[in-house]
Amino acid sequence: MSANFYSKLGLSSNEFKLLLFVTISFIFGFVLNQLFKISNKTDLTDFDYSFQDSIFTATDYENQKDFSESSDSIVVSKQEVLDFNNIKFGNISKKVLPAEKSIDINTATKSELMNLPGIGEKTADNIIATREKKGKFLKLEELKKVKGIGDKKFEKIIKYIYIK
Repeated sequence: MSANFYSKLGLSSNEFKLLLFVTISFIFGFVLNQLFKISNKTDLTDFDYSFQDSIFTATDYENQKDFSESSDSIVVSKQEVLDFNNIKFGNISKKVLPAEKSIDINTATKSELMNLPGIGEKTADNIIATREKKGKFLKLEELKKVKGIGDKKFEKIIKYIYIK
């Protein structure tokens, strides 16, 4: 008879069992709540955030003046709020890409080589060492034999280099 009941509702046997379990659990929880008068209210709902709000609203950002009544440390500007980072970015230099076909691979200095995309200090040293050991490069493709330069890196730098 129960098979006919849940099939009339359009439910499978497992779906009916799950629905029955959820219903019984809900009724059991409701009865326990009523018996022990469990309250869902917490102290966090009564917290007063007005002081924290006043720190930000009592500041004149245009003139950088503090209008708060308290002499405690108050956020004076938007920059102070955003400046939680101790990293100094002033020392980081951005690579300036050279003009196309502007670097002769056989005469380039270490700093010139380091301006090429993907070429760092070690790879520049490897290029110079290879050049000193084997002599001048005769073809640009010989650069792929240098440690640290593969096909992808070679494709990035080929438009900036040439051979006399």
